[in-house]
Amino acid sequence: MRVPSIGEPLDERRIVREAYRLAEHMMRDYRDPPTLVARLAAGVANGRQMLLNVYRGMVRN
Repeated sequence: MRVPSIGEPLDERRIVREAYRLAEHMMRDYRDPPTLVARLAAGVANGRQMLLNVYRGMVRN
């Protein structure tokens, strides 16, 4: 009589569990790189701030 399988053996489950733990640790601080739109928006915001600073400097003098 055959005994039905209960899934993966214990050592394989431990390997998979450790791999998941390692992957979670590696991906902990991952951030998607900014999109083109986000980079353009940041550039426009920086340019706007720079122009405001120049204008404020001219008004004060």
